[in-house]
Order: sequence, then C-alpha cells, then structure tokens
Amino acid sequence: MALVVVTGWDERGRLLRYVPVNGGGGGGESAIEVSVGDAGEVSAECGRGPLPRVGELVIEDGGCLLDLTGPPARRCSAKRDGAAVRLTERDTNDRGVTFPAASLGLAGDEATLERVRQIGDFLLFDPSGPVPGCWVRPGGLSGWLTEEARRRERKVAEAARVRMRRPDRFVNPYTFVPFPGRVVRREPAGHEWLAPDRLSGRLVVRWEFTGPVQAPDGSADGGVLRFPGSSVKGAVRSLHETMAGGCLRIVDEEFVPSYRDTASALSDDWTLAVVTEQFNGQPLTVRPAGQVVWVRSGQLVAACGAGLRTGNRVDLDPPTSKNSLGRYELPKQAQVSAGGDWAVLLTDAGARPPRRRDGSAALYFAACGRIPDLGAEAEVDETAWRSFRQAVAGAREAIQNRTPDAPAEWVPVTFRGQTIGRRKAVTGWFEAGDVLWVRRDQTGRVVELRLSAIWRHPGTGKVGERVPSHLLPCTDPVSLCPSCRLFGSADARARDEDGKADQRAYAGHVRFGDAVSAGPVALTAFGRAPMSAPRAGAGQFYLSYADRRPARKGQPPTREWGADPDSSQLRPVRGRKFYWHTAPGAHPARHEAQEHHRPQMVADKLLAPPGTTLTQTVTFDNLDHAELGGLLAALQPDRVLRPGGDTGDGGPSRLHLGGGKPLGLGSCTATVVQAQVWDAASRYGDGPTPAYTPEVFVGEFVASCPDEVTATWPALTAVLGAGTVNGARVSYPPGADWTDRQQGPKRFDEPFAFFTVTSGMYLAEGEERPLLPLPDPTAPDQTLPIIHEGHKERRPRERRS
Repeated sequence: MALVVVTGWDERGRLLRYVPVNGGGGGGESAIEVSVGDAGEVSAECGRGPLPRVGELVIEDGGCLLDLTGPPARRCSAKRDGAAVRLTERDTNDRGVTFPAASLGLAGDEATLERVRQIGDFLLFDPSGPVPGCWVRPGGLSGWLTEEARRRERKVAEAARVRMRRPDRFVNPYTFVPFPGRVVRREPAGHEWLAPDRLSGRLVVRWEFTGPVQAPDGSADGGVLRFPGSSVKGAVRSLHETMAGGCLRIVDEEFVPSYRDTASALSDDWTLAVVTEQFNGQPLTVRPAGQVVWVRSGQLVAACGAGLRTGNRVDLDPPTSKNSLGRYELPKQAQVSAGGDWAVLLTDAGARPPRRRDGSAALYFAACGRIPDLGAEAEVDETAWRSFRQAVAGAREAIQNRTPDAPAEWVPVTFRGQTIGRRKAVTGWFEAGDVLWVRRDQTGRVVELRLSAIWRHPGTGKVGERVPSHLLPCTDPVSLCPSCRLFGSADARARDEDGKADQRAYAGHVRFGDAVSAGPVALTAFGRAPMSAPRAGAGQFYLSYADRRPARKGQPPTREWGADPDSSQLRPVRGRKFYWHTAPGAHPARHEAQEHHRPQMVADKLLAPPGTTLTQTVTFDNLDHAELGGLLAALQPDRVLRPGGDTGDGGPSRLHLGGGKPLGLGSCTATVVQAQVWDAASRYGDGPTPAYTPEVFVGEFVASCPDEVTATWPALTAVLGAGTVNGARVSYPPGADWTDRQQGPKRFDEPFAFFTVTSGMYLAEGEERPLLPLPDPTAPDQTLPIIHEGHKERRPRERRS
C-alpha cells in the first residue's frame, strides 16, 4: 500500500485524484478511474471527512482499495521567511506556519530559499511529525531539485562563457589533474612465453592534427613528415600514467625552486670580488674587495661615458662612514674618474621602483669594490657553488640553458627610461674577470655567491617530499605500476651502498614505430616564441593549500616552498601538469616570436598545417585484456572518458604531439584503423584468431582501475577536451588587457605585476595580497584576472561557483 493524499473524488465520473507522499517529496496530482464495483467503497471512505486527506491506496489488477483514516491536509503556498519557509493555507487569511527548510526536504542556502515559490503547493497534514506533508509537483521535490541543479549549471556555464570572453581576464596555459589516492603494483607478465590468456598483435594508428604542429628537428619542407616512435610513445605513456594510475616515471625528486630576496642591506661579511680562476664556468678562486662603495649612475656615466659596463675600473675617494642604510655611499658632489682599482658591478634595474615612497624620483646606485691587481685571493667552497647553481636556476635569464662556453652577452641596464650601461646576462656560469658578490667565513674561504645585492635564495621541501610516496617511480622489477608493466621501467637508481649495481629495469611490452605522413608535407618556417623551463616555484599554482592568507610580518610570501604554511606539513604538489588544448590564435599568434623577445630565447622551427595526418604501427606482446584496453584508452581517451562517444560540451578528447604545447601547438586525435591480435594457439599453431573487440578490452581496463584512480577522470576529461576553455584568452599571466595587446605586446608579455599581487606577501600598508590559485580543472570558469602594473595594490577577490 502507498501513502497518499487524496485531493478529490468525482462520484459521478468515478475519478479519484491523489498525490503520492513519497516520504515528503510528493509528486504530481494523478487521477484514476475507479471501477463500478469499487466506487461505493471509495465513496464511503471519501465521505469520512473533508478532502484532501491522508490515506493508503492500493491499485492492483484493475481494482482499487482505499483507506482514508489519516489526518486532513491543508493545501498551502510556500514562501521564504528569513532562513526558513512559511506555509500559508490557500484562500484563507491564515498567517501560516514557519518550518526549517530541512524539515521540508530543502537545503537552507540562499538560492534555494529565494526560489521556494517555484516548487509548487505543499500539502500540510502533520505539522509536528517527521514528515509534515508533501509537495505537489510533477516529479516531486527530487524532480525540482534536479531541474534547479541543471538550471544553476546552465547559469554558471553561461556566466563562465561570458567571463572567458572578457578582455581583462586570461586562462593559464596549464592546469593540474589531481594525483590518485593509491597505485596498484604487481608482478609483470614477463617475456619468457605467451601465456594462454594473453594476447600479442599490432595496431595501425592514424594521427590527425587538429591544429598546427611543430615539425621535429631535421624535417624538411616538402618532404615526408616523420615523428620518432619514441616521442609518440612518451606522449601516450604520459596520458596512460594519469588514466591508469601509474607512477611518476619522470620526476626530479631533488628539485627545489629559488626566489628573489626582499630588499635589505647586506651584512658586513659580504663584499665584491673578481673571478681569478674558473673551470667550466665554476669559479675556483676570487680576489675580494677591501671596501664596497655605492655610487650614483650619473657619476659613473660622467666618468666612463657610453662604454660603462660591469667590470669597468674607476677611481674615487671613498667615504669614511656609513649612511642610514648601513652602507658606504659616495656623496653626489664627489668626483669619479675612469681607471683605478675600483671594479663596477651593474645589475638589472627591473625590480627597482622608479620613485621613492615620498613620490620623488629614485636614483640608480651601482656597487663598486676596491680590488687591487695584486690583492690576496680566496678559494670558493664547493658548497657555495652548488648553492649558487640551485638559486640561479630560477633566474629568468639563466633559464635559457646557456653553457659555459657560450659567448658572453651584454644586456643594457635601463632605469626610468634611460640606458645607464651594460651588464653581463645571467647565465649561471663565470669567466675570469667577472664581478660578483661573495661571503667569506672566518677562515677566509668563500661560502656563498650572488650576482647582485638583492639576489635569490632556494626554498625548502623538495619535490620528492611533496608528492605522495606511493607515486614515486617504480624501482622493484617484480612490483610495477600499470604503466611500467605496459611500457617498461628504467633503472635510474645509483649503485647500492655496498657498491654493487643490480639490474632493476624491465622491458616494456609495447613498441612504437615512427609516425609517418603518406606523402610530402608543406612546412612553414617560423621563429618560435620563447619557451622557458617550468616555474614550479609559483606555489600559488603548483601547490595545494587550503589557506589563502598572505604571510605574516617577517615571513616570506606564502607562495614560496618552505614558507610558513609548510611549517607543520609540507604542502603537496597539486597534481600532474597538463596543457589545455587550444589553437595558437592570431594577431599575433601565440607561437610566433615578437620583436621584443630576446633572440637567444627564440628558436627557428618548422610548422605543419592543421589536417596533417600520420600513420604509425604499434606492436604489443603478452598483454591481458585489461592491459590492451588501457593501451587503447590512452590512444583514444573518449573510449573511457566519454562512454558511447558522447563528447559533451568540452569537445572530443585530444593528445599533444611535438613541441610547443604551451603555445597551443600539436593537438591531435588518434584512430585505430587496423588491428590484429593473436593468442598463443593462433600465433604458434593453427588455432582460431581471437576477435578484436575493443569495447571488451576497454571495459576490462575500466573494471581494473580502482576508485581512487577513476575519481581523477572528470578532471582528465576537462583538460583533454578540445573546447573546455576559450583559446583566444589563453596566455601566461599578461601585463595588459587583451584589447591592448597589439599596441603594447612587450607590456602584455610581462607577468611581474600578476605574480607580485598574487604571491601572498606581507604588506605593512595597503591591501593584503592573498594567494590566487588556479581554478579546479572541472570548474566551468577557468579565467583569472589580468593585473596591470598600476594594479599592484589591488587585491583579487575571486568567487568560484
């Protein structure tokens, strides 16, 4: 029997109208025609009292049984009453009864309460009971809640589409797919024999590029385009590791980023020095300065003219006392002449404010150190060199990956629109005669190096300590993750402590031939825009955290690895890094170098057009059905992420091949156009050939993935989708709105203001600067605010639905 509220009885037409209670959820008002034989009993029940009334109803085999012994019900309208819901009986002057939203099956959030009138009438029959009544609406309350959720999703999606078109917002080129909660390791199948329940075979794969693709080095215009099988295998394996819950096969466990120091005076144990001996760019000995004096740029230009640069020698009469900044500063009326034993060090002026706090124009001071030609030399400690290399790795210019034998580049030093002189570009390597800052210990050995007074320092908490331990690379060949079992596992560890080297590698079961075009491909030469090493030190992007508050006084910005939030427990790396699939755009295209890009950062490459297709043969051996399904899923992610081929709003899933992924190059799809499989009986005997049933193989792969892995698939679906983000708004943090890009491309490409405002630094005055994270990859709005140079005091107040 079902509990209902009978709302009406038409004795002449024998029509009974009722609403199901459904535990309070209710439903639409229904009407049934009662048989002649049951009509009398129904009339008697309905005559017990006024309708509507609660009762129990059974409809079976054309018969109707009704028991109306429940309480009467009142048909009420519902409206918001503060944080509750007021039910008022219709067609009366009753003031109504107020109920907590939860007692009527509703959440108490603002949006739900505002739209409670839209649900429908409420039949109130037991105000003090656990089920006070039920809703009158087709589909009941659950149907309305489903409709509301869809309405809100549409509203959020539309708002996201609007925001992603705004000229003052951008989409970061990359995001992160969360790490799985566990990795399932087991012994691989081995290569000794083809087990009866395992398969070998080959796949012919057609790759089609949906956008322009960077051709491999060595390609020629009008020739056959060839991608090495190893590069394709790497891309497929990377996706498989995420989809199947594999280990982090390629990870620098020792990596720690470095950061620029905050402005402060150096202690007395720092001084300038000149490199006197080096080996492969590593300074072995230096000649320290006896005194360091800070000199105005105007005085140095007057002495050296347009030829002023780091390493110039000048002569001056040093002051005898320090100023309020704790340093020796040459009076502005003092004379400086060319020649002498004072070595000049010019450094980048980009981080120096053009004005003082009182609004007056700031001045550029250069450090000059008195270094006699026959002065004593000091040895540079090996630890000083290692610490310097770690710190310099984060410097913008050093990311060019220059080598010790590269020719020195002299960079203009410009301050307040005027060129002061030239300095050596930061390479991370030294030549004899280079000027630098050094710190010596009590024995006189150099224990620390830096290139400027405001230099860089390494963070703390290396990558290996910030990723889940179960995701570190497989090292035991008899206990491998799904990806290492399929693609192989390299032996990357050093010798054991006893000096012995054991073989711990495992050969893979999949081999990728080269991916080759069917005929000649026309290639276009272009200068590729700069691509630097990943800036993992941007902790607001790379690390997971729950607290966005800025640093406390005296603490480094909270974006830094090793900042205060890491004191109790290291913040983990956010996940695996993926680049969005977007076209590089035009006017100008993201992948094309601009006039303001440094020539050393521009690479000459060749570009193949969209629609280019390649064909490749992939062979495999000794795979079970789930492993073969995992390989197919990594080639064609839609088989798993969008069952049945439903591509959803994000568009079909794509992979990346070739270089330039951050610039929108290399998006492509794979299609298995031919396949053949064998088992042991058909390969070595005359047994029947097994059927190639990809849906079965992929189904077994899905069944083999634990819940902790499949929980990451919605994020993976979003990042592989072709239309998840607006490609016209994808960029590394810009320094100007999109409408100003063509007029000021150099300013547009400067992210300094964004990272300054979003780093979580402490400010004694002005608005706070909390961390600003990347949106979750499943969020409909992936945009972030563009922050201009003039907006440094603006605090981003981002709301995410």
